[in-house]
Amino acid sequence: MRYALLFTWAIGFAATGAEYDPVVMLRRATQKVLLSARSIPNYTCVETVSRDYFEPAAATLPRECSVLLEQRRHPTLDMVLRPYSTDRLRLDVTMATGGEIYSWSGANHFEDGGLDHVVRSGPITSGSFGGFLMAVFEADVKRFTFNGPKVIDNRILMEYSFHVAQSDSNYRVKLRNSWVKTSYRGTFQVDPQTADVVRMTIVTEDVPPATGLCQTTTAMDFAWIQLGEGQFLLPKRSSQRFVYPNVQETENTTVFSNCREFRGESIISFGDQPVADDVTKSHSAKAVFLPGGLALSFTLTTSIQTDTAAAGDSFSARLVDALRDEKGKVLAPKGTAVEGHVIRVQSYFKPPEVRVVLRPEALRIHGARVALSAMRDWRRVMSETKRAGKKLEIVLPPRGEENDGLFRFQGMHIIIPAGFRSEWRTVAAGGAQVGATVARFSWTSAMLLP
Repeated sequence: MRYALLFTWAIGFAATGAEYDPVVMLRRATQKVLLSARSIPNYTCVETVSRDYFEPAAATLPRECSVLLEQRRHPTLDMVLRPYSTDRLRLDVTMATGGEIYSWSGANHFEDGGLDHVVRSGPITSGSFGGFLMAVFEADVKRFTFNGPKVIDNRILMEYSFHVAQSDSNYRVKLRNSWVKTSYRGTFQVDPQTADVVRMTIVTEDVPPATGLCQTTTAMDFAWIQLGEGQFLLPKRSSQRFVYPNVQETENTTVFSNCREFRGESIISFGDQPVADDVTKSHSAKAVFLPGGLALSFTLTTSIQTDTAAAGDSFSARLVDALRDEKGKVLAPKGTAVEGHVIRVQSYFKPPEVRVVLRPEALRIHGARVALSAMRDWRRVMSETKRAGKKLEIVLPPRGEENDGLFRFQGMHIIIPAGFRSEWRTVAAGGAQVGATVARFSWTSAMLLP
């Protein structure tokens, strides 16, 4: 790798660590980052993202991003933010040739279409898992500036900064149905005793107003993680701050856990490729076809605790009655296991409310997994609501949840108990999920705007 280095540190460096040559230190840090990235085995980690949404405490008007970013340094009363909602995501992430790929936690395959094919709404980025390191130390940055020593948490660290022009950038932000490159700047700190990169911050610049975003700031803390017989540089924590022209902001906090190496017996599949579970389907199970419009009810077999549950968690249930076709033929007997995923767990503070979105995905019929697409049976929901003398409030689903089941609970710290019953109707093949039209951040990152 070729790079230039500018020197801007103060004379005080002589008293705090002049024995460390900043050029040699940068070269050593770069070598360690790239060696780790290139030699790391196939591995995956669980990525848990907590998203906190903020809005102005007082009424205010949207403003130009340049004005807003300047005013954030000295906010007026109408810019004081308060939290109004929070949600949580749980994903599996791994590295592939083209960057990071994702699935819901515990799913049987990764999505080759990118993070946006998994998370359909709300602000989200990829790149923290390893992509930003590769972009900074190999792909994008042409010149580094040595800023001098910094004392952080009682440690003396060597800080470097960089700036990437739009023409050199692989950082992309969503613009309608396409993506545009944006320039960015950042800093990183290196432990002079070990030449380890311990922290990195990246800030977008000159984001086109049409994206609906003013700025994103990403901060990552790194550590060496034991995988197999080696140690590799991975993030232990990451945070992203999204700033919007309407003065709202979102803070994403990401932690990685349960990192494990793929062994020889592991299988990664993409898209609709068959997995081992599907290969063993019996002939009778393969012949099962679930037409649209069939009514079914199921009850949860385990509870969902909304204080800890996350989008991406699986849920299990059982059919209350046999699923029959229009001629009365039993397609799935009573008690058939239902499998699915939690798509959203979102809490609102004023008034206190929790919204949980479920997506049933399969029936276990005679031991075989049969794909299931279903949506809430609103005819039965409205009928029951009318009999109870209540009014039905309809909440339009966000993009990507059109055929999922939304459940609303008043209050906070909700536990949806085992035995909770819900009413559904099957959706014919080809009429299921309406996917969001999004692309992905080239190299390693994607971002969806709310």
